[in-house]
Formats: sequence, C-alpha cells, structure tokens
Amino acid sequence: MKRILMAAAVAALLAGMAGNALASGAGAINLVFPVGARYNAMGEAGTALSQDATAMWWNPGGFAFMPLRERDHDLHIMQSSLAEGLADDIGLYWVGYGQPMGQTGALGFYLNYLDMGTQQATDEDQTDKGTFSSYEWAFGATYAVRLTGTIGVGLGVKYFRDKLADTQFLQDTTGSGSGDSFGVDFGIHMKVPSLKSNFGLAVANLGPGIQHVNAAQNDPMPRKMTVGVATSLYHSEYMGLLAVADYLVPLYKYKDDKWGVGFATEEEEYGFGAEWNYLRSLFIRIGYKSADFGDINDTTYGFGVDLNRWVGQAITFDFASVPQAEGLPSVKRLSFAYRF
Repeated sequence: MKRILMAAAVAALLAGMAGNALASGAGAINLVFPVGARYNAMGEAGTALSQDATAMWWNPGGFAFMPLRERDHDLHIMQSSLAEGLADDIGLYWVGYGQPMGQTGALGFYLNYLDMGTQQATDEDQTDKGTFSSYEWAFGATYAVRLTGTIGVGLGVKYFRDKLADTQFLQDTTGSGSGDSFGVDFGIHMKVPSLKSNFGLAVANLGPGIQHVNAAQNDPMPRKMTVGVATSLYHSEYMGLLAVADYLVPLYKYKDDKWGVGFATEEEEYGFGAEWNYLRSLFIRIGYKSADFGDINDTTYGFGVDLNRWVGQAITFDFASVPQAEGLPSVKRLSFAYRF
C-alpha cells in the first residue's frame, strides 16, 4: 500500500483509532490498544478479571494468580487489525508468556509490536521522494506476588522504541524519525469471596516522554490509571455468567505549553460487559465502550472456545469486534492461548 503521508500523519491516523488515550497527543500508540480478545469483547474491560499472561497489560497484580490454575504456564498471542477499509497493512501483534516463580510469585515477558505499514513520502511540491516503513515496539517483563490468598501485587518494566520515518524524509531536518523511552507499571488485585467479586487498580506507562524533534516537543508516554471490578452473577455445574467494568483516566495533561502529570478527567473512558459460558468451554461475550474524547460510544462483542474438555489440551481461541471512532468500521481481534 502507498499513501502520501509523513510520519506525523501516520501517528495522527492511529491516534484516532486509539480513541481517547492518544487523541490528545500521547506517544507509544502500541501500548494503548487493549490485549486479549476475551476482554476486548466485554467493553475492553479486564483490570479486575485478567489473571493470565494478558494481566501483564491489564493489571500486574492479577498476574500473581496465574500459577494457581491447574496448568501454571501460559502463552498468549493476539493479532488485531487497526484500520480496516483505510490501511490494510496496519496491524498490532502481542505475544506474552508467564510462568510460576517460587511458591507465591509469577514472572512473565512480552513483546508488543505495531506495524504501521509503508508510506509514500513527498516534499512540499508533492514530488515523490520514495517510501518508508513505520513501526513501534515494546519489550517488557513483569513480576507479581501473592501477599495473601486474596491479594496480589505486581510490578512491570518495559522498553519502548519507534520508527515513524527515515530521517532523510523528515521535513524538520533537526529531528529524528525514531525515538525511545521506558515505562513502569504496577497494580493490585483483590478477591472478595463473600461478594463473589474481584477488584483491581493499575497504573501503567509511567516514564519519560518520547523525543523526535527536541525536548520541548516530547510526546508523553500514555500514562493511565484504571480501576475495575469483576463479579460472578451465576455459577452452576453447566453454566456461568459474570460481569466486568473498567474506568480509566489518563495521567498526563497539557498545560502552559508543555506536558505534565495530572488526571485528565476530561478524557476519561469506561467499558463494561458480560460473559456467559457453557461447561467453561463455550463463551459468548458482549459489552459497551465509551470514550467521548475519542468519539467512541458503541457495543463490543465476541466469542471463545476452550478445547481442553474435548482434546485434553488447554488451547483457547477468542474473537472480538471492537469499535473505532465514529465513521470508522469496527476492528477484529483474535487471540490464541495455550496453558501447559
């Protein structure tokens, strides 16, 4: 695919798809899109529910409970289209792995990669200057530990790097088409058996800005705080029904011509949803996502299948359809998980 777009335009396009979290100018777009088709299908809410490898994205505290499952190693792979109908070569890929660490801990690693496709560069006179590719990636590690049987805490670190354009194509020759940064995540996950509920609090992407031109024009990391709840509404030998909800507030604000730390409550977003299962093998999911600042107010849905009952292998496939900004088609996210 060829498009007449420079690096900034590519980032702006993806910011619109990311909705609230990037529409105001944060960088590291690849860190914004939620991971795991299961949670995407339920209103993009998983802060209090995720306790598998994807918890390294949602809430490191939940990751502490991953080793308690019958199979305590977890591999998760997700692929997501991001610009269906606009740019078919833009896609997000996430791979994560978790394992037990000691009697009460868990250790995991992941790679997050955003392929922004190939662009055609032109100068101010619309003269063709050639093509360039753009991408972003982050590599991270997370360690979590159960403080008690009902409380888990976790800490994650990540290194981020992007390449928006080759330097020779930039209009501002003093800048760079590449930048990097690092981020820190931490979270707490609490189970309340008497309420058949989990509660979660996570803070993500705390780190310095990403510089492409100069320090005065740094893009902030997509810092955020998210709180969530997950509740079991019904459970029997054959069926189950649960509900989840998340509330997110960005932790960056633009004030006095610079980015700073603060609660950007005018850019808040929330999501909620439900999951019905039959024999813990077949899953139907639906939810709702609202991010007014990103012009997103629409339903999510999806389904999943766990093959363990039929083939004796804990292999899971999940599908989700999630909205983009109004006027853009929904995107599809696919997940594959293997527990061993």
